[in-house]
Amino acid sequence: MGYTMKSVITAGLLTLGIQAAGLQAAQAENYSLMSAPFGSGSYVLGSALEQIVAANHPTIRISHSESPGFAFNHMLLQKEPEKRKTMIIGSGRAISALAVRGEPPFKEKLPPVKALANYNLGSNFLATLDPNIKTVADLKGKRVALGRPTQINWTLQPEKLLRVGWGLGKDVNIQFLGTQEAVTALLDGQVDAAVVGGYFDPLSQQMELSPQTTEFVAGAGGRAHFLEWGEEAVIKTDTAGMPMAPITIPGKALPTGQDLEGFADTISWTVSDEFPEEAAYEITKLIIENVDKFSKYHALGKLMSPEALTYGWKPEEFHPGALRAYKEAGLIK
Repeated sequence: MGYTMKSVITAGLLTLGIQAAGLQAAQAENYSLMSAPFGSGSYVLGSALEQIVAANHPTIRISHSESPGFAFNHMLLQKEPEKRKTMIIGSGRAISALAVRGEPPFKEKLPPVKALANYNLGSNFLATLDPNIKTVADLKGKRVALGRPTQINWTLQPEKLLRVGWGLGKDVNIQFLGTQEAVTALLDGQVDAAVVGGYFDPLSQQMELSPQTTEFVAGAGGRAHFLEWGEEAVIKTDTAGMPMAPITIPGKALPTGQDLEGFADTISWTVSDEFPEEAAYEITKLIIENVDKFSKYHALGKLMSPEALTYGWKPEEFHPGALRAYKEAGLIK
């Protein structure tokens, strides 16, 4: 059988293509991401990160999956230490501090994590339909629905604010129902107040309410009332060991139209200090360069900006690779 020059060249190019594809596959760097429950803003933005990295990096790939919550993510790194070199987890400053100290919901001290980037700031507060409940102090002896026991922003921080920040101790009946279930219970009259909230950008002063909160406002029919924590209670709670920062959410960002003194906590992508420095650098660099694209995936992406990626963290709290990317971008000096 004879061979033409064209067939030889075609075969050669095909061989080179196969070899190149094999080489690229061999060089692929696979990492995983555990974010938060399915359907949450954290989950959607985690999926966005997976897709943005795949579309903009030749070898790094992130496989994203849901998790029960940030506390679970930290415990997973403790139980499976081999994942510390390959896994990104959803976390934040508050839950990270509790994990390192071994305080509830953790039963032992866990390895520290380092920040890659914020994707939001969480702010949660209480809502009620009872016009006689005007402040948190009026919840003495009342039923208050929070999220699941291991959730930081929806449960642990509000519980600490109630019991310590406002000094209600055991004089408040707290029920751990879950984020959606808490709102449902409030609308059905089964509890007197419930945790709601959303995600806040202190730079633009914009807020996106969580889906449960939006549902509550719609179902309340104009009777919705939000209870502010107050700066004093937030500082008292922070001093007691539950990290949080006082903020004031402007009335223009809320359906009630009234300013609300509350707290903020970072909601971030973090990694173990064993995570490869070059991978942390490349992933963080991609986040910085494509931060405007997250808005295409979820409304919470509109709250993301280069400056907000580092908000609330000290330079030494970033992974060295991430810190290098921020310094190159001029976001950290």
